[in-house]
Amino acid sequence: MKRIITVLLLLTVVLFACKTQTQNDYKKTILGTWHAVRLENPDMDSFFNNSQHYIDTIGKNNDNATNLQLYGVTNMDSMRKVLQLQYDSAKNMQHDAVMHTVFNFRPDNVAILMFSGAVDSSKWSIDSTGKLVLTEMSPEGPAETMSMDILLLNDTVMKLKMMEDNTYSTVTFYPEKK
Repeated sequence: MKRIITVLLLLTVVLFACKTQTQNDYKKTILGTWHAVRLENPDMDSFFNNSQHYIDTIGKNNDNATNLQLYGVTNMDSMRKVLQLQYDSAKNMQHDAVMHTVFNFRPDNVAILMFSGAVDSSKWSIDSTGKLVLTEMSPEGPAETMSMDILLLNDTVMKLKMMEDNTYSTVTFYPEKK
């Protein structure tokens, strides 16, 4: 019985040491500048897929009279081209927003966050569960806090998962080349 208790205690100490080491590794590894390279969001992806399907099929099974009644036009090829341009523009704007997202984690636990030219700053920390916590640095009112799961963090990639309402996004970052 003593042996089992000793093994359990030793295992607990080892697991705690590994978790603490991981948190310390995260704090060291996260320092520096990280550039977003990919955004994954199942709801947004589904929206874009459904939108593309709509553009590809709108009016194809109708005659001119029906298309005129439903859509106000009979030339559906032209309408599909206009819709495709709008779709491509929205996709490009979303892609550009991701590609112009940069997080700079400083050793003083301040993060400089850049989103398409807009700059903000937050206090950053790694909590006891290994999540990245960003706390707004605002002199007015209570600070807003955002917590993100660290799915992967090493010297070549950082992958963060953010929950908002009933949806989530996963953003992949690469470190700035030194």
